Amino acid sequence: MTTYNFAPAHDPKNHGIAVEWGICSHYGITRISHDRTAYDKDSDVNCGDKHMSVKASGFSLMSGSLCEGLETFDGIWNLYESKVHSNTFVYGAMDGTAYEMNLDEFKQFVYAFCSLDRESKKNGGKVKIKCRKESQKMLNWLNERA
Repeated sequence: MTTYNFAPAHDPKNHGIAVEWGICSHYGITRISHDRTAYDKDSDVNCGDKHMSVKASGFSLMSGSLCEGLETFDGIWNLYESKVHSNTFVYGAMDGTAYEMNLDEFKQFVYAFCSLDRESKKNGGKVKIKCRKESQKMLNWLNERA
């Protein structure tokens, strides 16, 4: 795992989008607008041989509608792992620290800090994996491995 600092753009509605723009800026990538990228089709940020999935506090691994009716943590993770396009995973902390991980490191992070959650009925009510809000315990865990 590697770390670096970035300057997140301000987005009062979605910290994840702000982190994504900050990562783009760190890598010198000009972005005109945010796009909703399917995890199995492309990555949030592409830079050379790095195809990055960018995550931030309270992220969902993927929407429940993409979980193919699976309702176990291992089942959903295995589906994600088998289809994910990205080879690099970046968790952008609230303080502007990026934690860049490979798939194995990201899996350890997900298993340590995520749990099953159900989407609202309005969004289909399906089960998904959701990460907890950022905590000092999470940051300590990341810093110990960086």
